[in-house]
Amino acid sequence: MRFIRYQMRQHRQAELSVPQFRSLVFLSHNENASLSEMAEHLGLSLPATSRMVEMLVKRGWMRRRARSSDRRCISLSLTGRGRAVFRKALEATQVALRQRLKALSARELSLVSGAMQVLSRAFAPENCQQEALK
Repeated sequence: MRFIRYQMRQHRQAELSVPQFRSLVFLSHNENASLSEMAEHLGLSLPATSRMVEMLVKRGWMRRRARSSDRRCISLSLTGRGRAVFRKALEATQVALRQRLKALSARELSLVSGAMQVLSRAFAPENCQQEALK
């Protein structure tokens, strides 16, 4: 994960800070998230997150809309431009991963694949939800 995070950050646009880029990553996986959800994910206060969102909206990377069910709450989503910034960093990271994996033998790749399947089952959403209920 450290390698992936490093690659993603290396390929972000220069004018984006790491927290700003992390907010784009968060919205790429959590369309229509609330400001509170984003603040919690980033570990920032609501006012700090709100200021950051305002700047990203002004730059055209993020969209902010009032929720129809409660006008006091807002929904955040990526614009096409914001999605393109995220996608560019993701694609560059995938290239870097492929290059690293090419160096592994067939046996090593098989071991990695098996381990990933085990981890996928262990950390499946249903397993995480069950543990949260304990």
